Amino acid sequence: MELTRGTLVKAGGAATAAAVMALGLLVVPAQSVSPVAETPAAWNHNPASAIGPENWGQIGYPTCSQGTHQSPVDIATGAVAAVGGAPLLLRYEELELEVENTGHVVEVPVPAGVHNTLRIGGDLYEMSQFHFHAPSEHAIDGVRADVEAHFVHVDAHGDIAVVGVLYRVGPHPNEVLDQILSAAPEVAGEEAPAGAGNPAELLAGIEGIALKHQGAVKVDSFYSYDGSLTTPACAEHVRWLVLMDGGQVSADDVAHLHDVIAQFPGYAGFPDNNRPLQPLNGRVVTSPR
Repeated sequence: MELTRGTLVKAGGAATAAAVMALGLLVVPAQSVSPVAETPAAWNHNPASAIGPENWGQIGYPTCSQGTHQSPVDIATGAVAAVGGAPLLLRYEELELEVENTGHVVEVPVPAGVHNTLRIGGDLYEMSQFHFHAPSEHAIDGVRADVEAHFVHVDAHGDIAVVGVLYRVGPHPNEVLDQILSAAPEVAGEEAPAGAGNPAELLAGIEGIALKHQGAVKVDSFYSYDGSLTTPACAEHVRWLVLMDGGQVSADDVAHLHDVIAQFPGYAGFPDNNRPLQPLNGRVVTSPR
């Protein structure tokens, strides 16, 4: 199924549509655009490719190379500034998990009528979708995890806040994560049902997180910094919230995710979909404690 901006506006509002289009994860059919519009340049995650991350800025996405607040970054825990501040308050509902292969990530969109929210102090965002990268995009003290989930939220003004959650292979894999990744279709553009589930359950068992009734979650332990989207067009002024602790994932699910990535159009067998680490350029990563 091809998604247009109109479809997204109908399903989740203009802010959701703007955010998802900025992520570069839309396929826009030719008849839906102006005749003078150009098809966005193809890109992939292979650093050695002519359309890989090192060349995104030269193939039509200048912010990817010219931006000074790019993501992901290496979070050096010894340099994190404890500044206090409000916790993350998540309120997620159970939904039908429809797993999509976008050709760049494995993604679960939030259906129309489901309102999953993130509140930070007086700021309120609504989740539009969540997706997965392997290996992780962010690193902690130079070490990447096996998988990173990005929960993408948008406020009424179109501003974006992304909650990043790291998962490492371990003996107690998250059940909902397994439910999603094992269902990931191998063909770009395809969707597959993965049953019902609450995105809050993807945070189960993570230290510093309190799961309450009806999908309410309080997060006290996270890193925060001002960054960008990690895929073209690399738009900046994204509020990043990366959990300090992470969950576990099965080795089989990680292997399946890499197999799916290797079959993305234009990836030519390259099995990873994480962007290389970007310089902080004077930015300070903070935490509420």
